[in-house]
Amino acid sequence: MKKYAFLLMAGLATACNQSAPQTTAAVSPAPAAKADATAQLAPTAAINTPRAKELLKQPGTQVLDVRTSPEYMLGHLQPAQNLNVNDDSFAQQVAKLDTSKTYVVYCRSGKRSSKAADIMYQQGFRHVVNGGGYDDLK
Repeated sequence: MKKYAFLLMAGLATACNQSAPQTTAAVSPAPAAKADATAQLAPTAAINTPRAKELLKQPGTQVLDVRTSPEYMLGHLQPAQNLNVNDDSFAQQVAKLDTSKTYVVYCRSGKRSSKAADIMYQQGFRHVVNGGGYDDLK
């Protein structure tokens, strides 16, 4: 029995030693790839509720509620236009907006508005603030 346990341990050690360089080589490029993907994210993706509140007081700020229509109907900021970020036509609807204007986007918690801000940034919008959740802004 001890003989079999020794053989098993020796086999595992050999297998681990042989696969370690392959694993290290495979893992090494991954952080760079992840860093590149992160670099592509819009700087507007992070929730900035205080900045959004400041912008909501300024005339000319455009407000986008990116929740579903039923959520919008239950309550929304008064000047907000409803564009559901999960709608297949969201990118097309956003493409019709003026990229030079300042936008505050919000949803329920900030996750969907982060997604919307990323899409907008990819389409050339540079003045987008993720306001986070509706409850925090009202």
